Amino acid sequence: MPFGKIFRAVTKIFKPVIKIVSKAISWLAPKPPDLPDFGTSDFDDFEKGILINKQSNDASIPVIYGERLVGGTRVFLETSGTDNTYLYMAIVMAEGEINSIEEVRVDDKVVTFASSLSDGSAVEVNSSDGNFYKDSESLIRIEPHFGTDNQTASTLLSTLSSWGTNHRLRGLCYLAIRFKWNQDVFSSIPKVQAKIKGKKVVSYNSSLVAQTAAFSTNPAFCLLDYLTNERYGKGIAISDIDLQSFYDASVICATQVTPYSGASTINIFDTNAVIDTSKKVIENVRELIKGCRGYLPYSSGKYKLIIETTGTASITLTEDDIIGGYSLSSPNKNDKFNRVIVSFINPERNFQVDESQFPPLDDSSLPSADQHATMKSTDGGFLLEGRFDFKTITSPYQAEEMAEIILRRSREALVLNINVSFDAYDLAIGDIVGITHSSLGFSAKNFRVLSMSFNEDFTIGLTLIEHQNSHYTFASKTQVSSTPTTNLPNPNAIQPPASLTLTDEMIEYADGVVLTRLNILIGASPDSFVSNYQVEAKQSTESTFKIISVGSQLNHEFLNVVDGATYNVRVKAINSFGVNSSYTSGSHVVVGATDTPADVDDLSVSMVGSNQMELAWTPVEDLDISWYEIRYQNVQSGAVWNSSSPLAKVVRRKSNSLVVNAQTGSFLIKAVDKLGNSSAEASIVTTNISGLQNFKNILTVSE
Repeated sequence: MPFGKIFRAVTKIFKPVIKIVSKAISWLAPKPPDLPDFGTSDFDDFEKGILINKQSNDASIPVIYGERLVGGTRVFLETSGTDNTYLYMAIVMAEGEINSIEEVRVDDKVVTFASSLSDGSAVEVNSSDGNFYKDSESLIRIEPHFGTDNQTASTLLSTLSSWGTNHRLRGLCYLAIRFKWNQDVFSSIPKVQAKIKGKKVVSYNSSLVAQTAAFSTNPAFCLLDYLTNERYGKGIAISDIDLQSFYDASVICATQVTPYSGASTINIFDTNAVIDTSKKVIENVRELIKGCRGYLPYSSGKYKLIIETTGTASITLTEDDIIGGYSLSSPNKNDKFNRVIVSFINPERNFQVDESQFPPLDDSSLPSADQHATMKSTDGGFLLEGRFDFKTITSPYQAEEMAEIILRRSREALVLNINVSFDAYDLAIGDIVGITHSSLGFSAKNFRVLSMSFNEDFTIGLTLIEHQNSHYTFASKTQVSSTPTTNLPNPNAIQPPASLTLTDEMIEYADGVVLTRLNILIGASPDSFVSNYQVEAKQSTESTFKIISVGSQLNHEFLNVVDGATYNVRVKAINSFGVNSSYTSGSHVVVGATDTPADVDDLSVSMVGSNQMELAWTPVEDLDISWYEIRYQNVQSGAVWNSSSPLAKVVRRKSNSLVVNAQTGSFLIKAVDKLGNSSAEASIVTTNISGLQNFKNILTVSE
């Protein structure tokens, strides 16, 4: 009893009716929503679409928009034949009606069938398939059903008495499968996955006439399907939808761009998503609109879709239109980035989570490396990194473009709050307005409407964010190397990480504690089965490596390393089967606090009263500065640090001034760190004052 032994005499677990989980859901209230949520949230297994097969008769069924690789939910298992030679399975993949099934994988191996997979037609494994065609016979017979509302029962499963003609699973895409036992092939219940071109959706033409439902990756029409579907979506009446705005958005999404030099054009936006129908509708809507930079306001009794892209101001508001005052704010450090990393699902890496970033990985040969260095320098040398997940994006070029726009937008994001007259009533969330205001120095400066409020005094409160058309012009990217798709890599021969880059930087915590951090950047393994990277490190004087972190991300950290010490680091890739690669290794001498403090800039002097003067300077940005030492020499030229007399120690890293007794001569200043290292060169200022008393002994000032 081969199958009986392996599957423990699996009995019938099928229930004729699949119950789709229904929960109380919340939806957008009929008021202007906030800016689309660009927040972060980890990819779970559902959203990756690479699922183990669950066994259930009470499970949520996903909606697939675009093309994705997914697992499914087993709703039926039964063995039959002499010695239980055959295993029959029904596995539900998605809500229907889908367009097609492009590929089926069993136990992570692509199955080659004798003919294409057609709706309701059973097909055997091709004789050329070395995995599932053994001893001159097919081990798999499959009958796909695309999930039409009138689909008939499976002919393949109907050979069993437990599957009748009423078991049609209407509206659900599922696979009916029969496995023939072979001890060299099967060792457990087979895991089944399918690459699916998903839900057929209704689109609209320029005359707003509905078209026959068809496969689409257009975010506007996929969102429209989800909003209006009564079974798995919100069930909004089409009369409550501003169809013109959705059509206009679809045109923007379908704009053709060239991802890299010499490449074929692609859409500027696509949706390739696995929608978890057990989640709140609002959560899924946010993911759908996030992937196309969408706004979904409720205006004039209809839901409207607006894409954040280039545009012109619909109106220009002047000082005469603004009632009362205004408030203007710049982005704070937490909202400003000089590097943005976007996570997405990459079909070229076996539909695993991948990352694109802007500027791209530091490479001295790339102009982007200079961009990052320039921005980081502007930000005081700090790495301001933002990480964002986009669960509908499957293109590295679209992901990088999104990263670039988020970054540039974060750096030019003035927010203006004003009250205007009711003449601005026709404005809507997402509209662009010009602002002319002499006090602010604005002349028809463009802003986008983030929110609107209607006040009791019949004024309209507007929250506006700075808008730059230049942010939304698609820039050609560097070509990404493709992973071969004709053959799956050997899961037992995993390739190591491509590279290992080590840098260190000092970081300051909210409580003022300053530590040195070793940044570890992994070059991704080209192996498509990689699920995690294990990072190990030790000081060069130590004998044993310690595990620092394990995770799928490419950026890792080693906190509180010793300044001046040499660290050996190694990293290995681990695949989903637990197979380890060889190590990729590197070493790094930690600079940290051992680095010489920067020179103090802009030392100046001014009189305070009749007998005192104030020395002022620009604070040094080094995080490990302990104090500033000020010296004096009674000369007006040629002052030398070692020949000067100590005057004061200012004990505060961010100190920028000190009042001393007035004196003719030269004042010199250096920054001193916690290790006693001082600036290489002293900043000097000279004075020419006569008839004043000498200065006192050395002074220590704590501010």
